[in-house]
Amino acid sequence: MSEQPTRGTGTAQDAQPYRTIPAWLSRRRAIGRFPSENVEIVSDTMTPLTGVGALLFVVVALSQGFFDDTPGSSWSTGMAVVTAAALGVLWVLLRGPRGPALRRHPVRLAVTAVALVGLNPLVYILGTQITYPAIGMLMVIVGIGALLYDRFWAIVAIVAVDVAWILCAVVFGLPVEPAIFAAQLVKANALAIVLMVARARTFGRLEAARREVHRLATTDELTGVANQRGLLEAGRVMLERATPGERLTVVFVDVDGLKVVNDAHGHAAGDQLIRSVADVLRRTFRPQDTVARLGGDEFAIIVGASSEELAQDLVARVQERLEQAQVSASLGTATSVAGETDVDLDALLEEADTAMYTAKLARKSRTRLRSAPPPGGSWPPAMTGTDRPWPTAGLGG
Repeated sequence: MSEQPTRGTGTAQDAQPYRTIPAWLSRRRAIGRFPSENVEIVSDTMTPLTGVGALLFVVVALSQGFFDDTPGSSWSTGMAVVTAAALGVLWVLLRGPRGPALRRHPVRLAVTAVALVGLNPLVYILGTQITYPAIGMLMVIVGIGALLYDRFWAIVAIVAVDVAWILCAVVFGLPVEPAIFAAQLVKANALAIVLMVARARTFGRLEAARREVHRLATTDELTGVANQRGLLEAGRVMLERATPGERLTVVFVDVDGLKVVNDAHGHAAGDQLIRSVADVLRRTFRPQDTVARLGGDEFAIIVGASSEELAQDLVARVQERLEQAQVSASLGTATSVAGETDVDLDALLEEADTAMYTAKLARKSRTRLRSAPPPGGSWPPAMTGTDRPWPTAGLGG
């Protein structure tokens, strides 16, 4: 279980006044889908909400004369016992190992504790019955103790006290004022709404985090194009969606002389060259094609072309635009007919890689590469291109 962010100074244990969902309970399927972030959202939202509700309850109680009993009445006795028990629990907790952490959150703890007691008339109703003071005291101890010790159990305590109040009112025939009952219904509905909003927000954040993790895992950090994992993932999707007769082409691009640039002008210039090549490839290929950097000076592109002529035209334009950008590179391709036979994507990539190295050896004696960026500090992106021949290797097509 990951640790929660700490605040202020002190030890890690002191900086975490609240635990998340217990480990044994989080393994349950129902609770496992209720992330601890939900507890944080619910707690932060319910604190002001229940605080306002508690004040409204006090206003209603004063307006209806709930506190007009004499000091010797059962109401006053029950409230005195309940208050003493709550203060005793608070004193014990503040002097315990969690005391330093609890003292750093006095406002939140005070407002939430008051809200729990103020919005649960069971404490007050049971306090008016001289035969049930122990039950009322127990509910306060459980509720406040849960709030101060654990946010998750605080929510459980709020719901449990509500249920217990309704059951006691029905079983023992306790008096229920309409205003108090209305306050309970408002709080129950508010809690349900907060839980639903918290669940939706958490799922939204989790989905955004999942997409970000997937992007980081499938994207090359230097160029912003896909990496090898992203290329293989996109290739498998293309193979699954390809129709019979549609050609899948893999293009390998190897930038010539990257080491010369790195040695002569530093790795910053080499990185600039790689980014320039990636930009040329992005501008040349279509959005449905996947451009990836495999590492170092090697790029690969998977083209889901509808015909061999279209794939050849795209690759020819790459060669032309790289030359216009004054960058020398070796290209190799491999083409297969997707949908008719089982295609081994790894074998297709290997064939394109072999074709690229063949082209590299064939043109090495006439390789041209600028050893420094052109005037202006960057390799300009190419704009247009014409057909040129390039080495190819085919699989089944």
